Amino acid sequence: MPRSWVIILIIICMALNGAGFLWHLFEPVPLYDEIAHFITPFVLVAVVAEIIYRRGGDDEFFDTPRHAIITGAAIGFGGAAGWELVEVVLDLMGIPISHAIPDTLFDVFLGIAGGATGAWAADRYLDRLFGRSRTDPDRPRVRKRGS
Repeated sequence: MPRSWVIILIIICMALNGAGFLWHLFEPVPLYDEIAHFITPFVLVAVVAEIIYRRGGDDEFFDTPRHAIITGAAIGFGGAAGWELVEVVLDLMGIPISHAIPDTLFDVFLGIAGGATGAWAADRYLDRLFGRSRTDPDRPRVRKRGS
């Protein structure tokens, strides 16, 4: 992914979350909270996946589509759970944040779904971007047939 796309995706996430906090958009605007909780881990995982690919670690974390999705879901879970802890701290500081259990559980679910989707997209498109193949032995980082 060109660096400009990475920067644009990160700016979109920062703007989405920053505007949500600055103007209190998470609760009153329908689906704003849900979109933010899905898009943010999607971008996080896509950027992390590209870093892993650039450093040659794709065979460990993205060796099969299923493993890629599990890796992305784990990253999404970690990010979502960490963010929910930040929300608890912000609530304790007096910043109005919804801390209802169903909202928290759904936010974590969206984090997992966003992370898994980001990993699926990365697994699907980064091989092409880096000129790698799962089946052609003449191209670098060949993955096993049928994976």
